[in-house]
Amino acid sequence: MTYSKSFQQANWRMALDRMEGAYSANTIRSYRADFAIFEAWCREHRRKPLPAAPETVADFVLAQSKSAAPATVSRRRASIAKIHRLLKLENPTSTEEVNLATRTVFRRKGRRQDQALGLTRALKEALIGACSTDLQGLRDRALISAGYDTLCRRAELVQLRVEDLSVKLDRSGTILVRKSKADQFGHGRLAYLSADAIEHLEAWLSAADLKTGPIFRGLCGANALPDALHPYSVVRLLKNAAKRAGLDQFVVAKLSGHSMRVGAAQDMAAAGIDLGAIMHAGGWKSPDMVMRYIEHMEIGKSGMARLYSFA
Repeated sequence: MTYSKSFQQANWRMALDRMEGAYSANTIRSYRADFAIFEAWCREHRRKPLPAAPETVADFVLAQSKSAAPATVSRRRASIAKIHRLLKLENPTSTEEVNLATRTVFRRKGRRQDQALGLTRALKEALIGACSTDLQGLRDRALISAGYDTLCRRAELVQLRVEDLSVKLDRSGTILVRKSKADQFGHGRLAYLSADAIEHLEAWLSAADLKTGPIFRGLCGANALPDALHPYSVVRLLKNAAKRAGLDQFVVAKLSGHSMRVGAAQDMAAAGIDLGAIMHAGGWKSPDMVMRYIEHMEIGKSGMARLYSFA
């Protein structure tokens, strides 16, 4: 069969554009990237992506499992379903054939995802201590410290704004996290900031002369750019700080945009803080993910003690 684009095939990207405002930019970006992968696979194997036959999706799921994690395969299946619904086409992913293929993937490789390395207090201080004294170093210190205190995801962290920052008499503070993955309608949550985090934030904001807008921004020489830092830059920033601190390559590799969130939750649990309070601090709606973080901490306690021997 020769691959050719139908009207729907040529316009699925336009259908995704209708989601703007109703879904986060990251969600829309994921749908677009995932379906582009499916479309390319169909072209290579002379299959029709729209409307896709159940056996096409089942074969795609099994093929993807050879190189992608089960969670990624599951997300791509969901993206295929979303595009079909947007175009008012019959959903091929809800069939038993696709369900069986998905179950096969999870039975072979398991559902459990790799856990990001927790940026616990000792590791956080090591990274902050390795930051330079220039404008970039001031920004990086503020970002690492605020990321740990607020338990923000990387996308939430780079959306924090100067005007939402409030400092208390005791020099601790709060900041409004306007929107998050679990709060798509923007009710927001107030996140706590320690006196140390406030000190780092004020040093950065003063040096960069920022009085409004995004707190964390890219730099051009000695000047802060007007736009917020890209979420992907958070991971690079953490890894670079870990390398400067001379940490083990395993630690550098395992750091992710979730590391500050994971580490803060682990430290709170180790300090005996109630699960409900941890959930409130991190904006979790369900205890499941928090329990995974805590479980990981308990299982890896002896191994992590060796990793953090630099403290």
